[in-house]
Amino acid sequence: MVVFLRNHIFRLFPLCIIFTLLTNCSDPVEPEFDFKEGLIYIDALASTEIGTSYAIISVTKNVFGDHKAIEVSGASVYFKNQEFGSTVQLEELDGAYFPPPDFRIEENELWNLEVKLPDGREYASQIEKVPQLVIEASFDTNFKSELVYSEGYERFVPGHEITTTFDDPANEENYYFWRYKSFEKLINCEICVDFQVYREGRCIVVNQMADDSPLKKYYTYECEEDCWKIRYSQNVNILSDEFINGKKVTQLPIGEVLLYTNDNILLQLQQFSISPNAYRYFKTLKDLVDNNGGFNSPLPAALIGNLYNINDPDEFVLGRFTVASSRTTPIFIERINIEEPQLEPRVITNPEGDEVPPPMVTMAPCKPGRYRTSLTPMGWLD
Repeated sequence: MVVFLRNHIFRLFPLCIIFTLLTNCSDPVEPEFDFKEGLIYIDALASTEIGTSYAIISVTKNVFGDHKAIEVSGASVYFKNQEFGSTVQLEELDGAYFPPPDFRIEENELWNLEVKLPDGREYASQIEKVPQLVIEASFDTNFKSELVYSEGYERFVPGHEITTTFDDPANEENYYFWRYKSFEKLINCEICVDFQVYREGRCIVVNQMADDSPLKKYYTYECEEDCWKIRYSQNVNILSDEFINGKKVTQLPIGEVLLYTNDNILLQLQQFSISPNAYRYFKTLKDLVDNNGGFNSPLPAALIGNLYNINDPDEFVLGRFTVASSRTTPIFIERINIEEPQLEPRVITNPEGDEVPPPMVTMAPCKPGRYRTSLTPMGWLD
C-alpha cells in the first residue's frame, strides 16, 4: 500500500528477523524475525481512476548500523490483464514506477503484477479481481489546535481532521479504504544552502569559502512557472461494514492534515473499494501501527501479502499488490487566517545580489515528479 504509506511502512522492520512461520501468501501474517538484508518489499496499486496507480519496490539494507529499505531502480514492472492477456509496462520516476498517464482498470477485471529486478530475480502477485465502484460520500474538514500527538515534534500539533458521511449499501459486503494527496503552491522552487548558488540545474560552490566571503548562507530561487508541492497521507484509514451494513455512517474520521504551512491547501481525497483480502492486509498493518505507538515505533512483525518469487517459493516477500475501484473528491482548505504557527520553518526570500559572481540567477524550474507538479491540480482555487 501510497501508496505512499511507504515512507513509514519501512519502519515496520524490527531489529530481529528469523522467520518462524510459513504461511499461504494470500493472507497477511506476522512472522518473527532477526534483521536480514535483501528482503524485498513491494507496494503496488492499480485503480479505476486515471493517475492513481503505481508500484514501489524496496530492499532492506543495513546502512552503518541503521536498518533501512532502499528503493530499487532499474526494475521491469508490469500490470497484466489476465482476461485479455494484455500487459502494461510501468515507467520509473523518482524511485517509483507508474503506468501511462491515461491508464485505468475496469470493475470485475482480473489483474496481477509482475516484476523483474536488475539482478534477474522475478516476482509476481496472485491474480486480483477489481471490486465494484465505491458509493458516493460527503466529506468535511475541522481544524483542531491539538489534532494529534507527534513524536517528531514531541507535542500535540495542529491540523485539519477529515471526516466522511455516507449510506452503506445493504445486503452486501463492503470494504473501504481512504487516502489523500495534498497540493500547496510553492514560491521558491530551489533553495541553495551552505554558501552555494543555483547554476545549470543544481546548487554548486562558486569559489573557495574564505572567512571573509561575501556570499550569504542561503539563496532562494522563485519558480519559473506555477508549481505545487505534493504530500501524501501517512495513515491507514479503512472500514469494514460488518457491523454497520445498510446503515448511515456519520462524521467518520478518515484522515489528518497537519499544519505544515499556513498556506492554502488542496486535498484530493481518494475513496477506494477493496477486496476482503486487501482489507485484512491493511487491517493487520493498522493494528500493528495503532498498538505500537504510531509509525515511528519499532514493530514486532512484518507483513506478507499476495506476492511471491517466481523461482523461489520459499522466499518471504513483503508488501501487496492491490486492485481497487476509486472515487476522488477535491477539497480546498483556506488556511491563511489560522493563527497557530506552522510546523515547518518559513523560509525568508533571499535572492542573489551583487555579492554573487555573474551571471545572476533568480529563478528555477518546477521539476515535476512524485512530489511536485506544474499542472494545475483538479480543484485548485486561486
